[in-house]
Amino acid sequence: MLSRLIIFISLLPNLALSKVDWSSELAISSNATYVESSTQQARSFGVIPELKLSVTIKENLIFHSKASAILETGSFKGTLVDEFKPDQQVLLNYGYFSYKPFSLSQIEFGALPMNTRAPQILIASGRFLGAELLQSIPLWGEAKLNLYALSAIPSNQELTNRLGGVSEGTPGYQQLGLDLNLPGDLVAIGFKAFAWNYNNVTGNVAYQSGFMGNQTQGIGSSNTRFSYEYEGLGSSLQIKGETQSFKWGLTTDFIYNDAAPDTRNQALRVSPSVTVSDHQISLSWFEIEADSAIGYYNEASYGHTNRTGISLDYFMPLGKEESFGLSMARSKTLKATLLQSDQDVLKMWWRLQLK
Repeated sequence: MLSRLIIFISLLPNLALSKVDWSSELAISSNATYVESSTQQARSFGVIPELKLSVTIKENLIFHSKASAILETGSFKGTLVDEFKPDQQVLLNYGYFSYKPFSLSQIEFGALPMNTRAPQILIASGRFLGAELLQSIPLWGEAKLNLYALSAIPSNQELTNRLGGVSEGTPGYQQLGLDLNLPGDLVAIGFKAFAWNYNNVTGNVAYQSGFMGNQTQGIGSSNTRFSYEYEGLGSSLQIKGETQSFKWGLTTDFIYNDAAPDTRNQALRVSPSVTVSDHQISLSWFEIEADSAIGYYNEASYGHTNRTGISLDYFMPLGKEESFGLSMARSKTLKATLLQSDQDVLKMWWRLQLK
């Protein structure tokens, strides 16, 4: 009986995928990270194999997924948070269904990648369990306007138990907006404007975010709350151009939290870039006020919130399947606090596409 079960399980993928179209991509990358501040120090090296899988179940129904294994080693010293601590885990980067009931309408649901839906100063790369409805409106030529509505549950891997049961509702994140795409041969423009809000985000997320710049109330990981709500507006503008000798681009991101007071409720990032002979360099300046976003979810390399600084990103393809990258970020606190300090982050990575 056991041998039959093993044979059945081994044949199940072939049986399941024999009637559908599917494709996979396998890649491996390595990275080195250096972090220096008075609250944490990290030096790590890691190897990350990853697998992308796309399954066309029907012509209008596709499943997308990406999983990776993080295998890191190194040293870490931290007094408040351990976000740069070397890690070993299997990670679901995303896994969601994409359904098109009509040619210009699309529904995506599952573990959605958030780095394509919100700027880094609000939500860094990660995945939220949720659903998004998107409606496209053709304009002229290849230009189009997308209207979308997103409702999701923010990820929280460090849950806490509360005596007497859970007194709060399910944490939530909502985003409603428009996305305008104007492609062009010499200049292309993309613009996104949206309204966003979190609700029922408390406990460990609030506790950790208190060390990342947000103002909180309470003691301990179970009883901490944010001092302000998180709801407001955001926008992103991206301009790209190309000549015979180089490519250039400019990206600006803006976040406004309507529920927090002035001098604590705005975030801005401006990032020009240039590509010459396949060498791409991006320089960013950012200022993220203390309660403009939830620190637990936005970019760690920027120091989360209550920060201002600059970052430099370099990308170089080494071949058709191979690439190398370098990222540096230096951030300082906007307002002095005992829980934060100036921070330097250096990351290097190498990636090889195997299939």
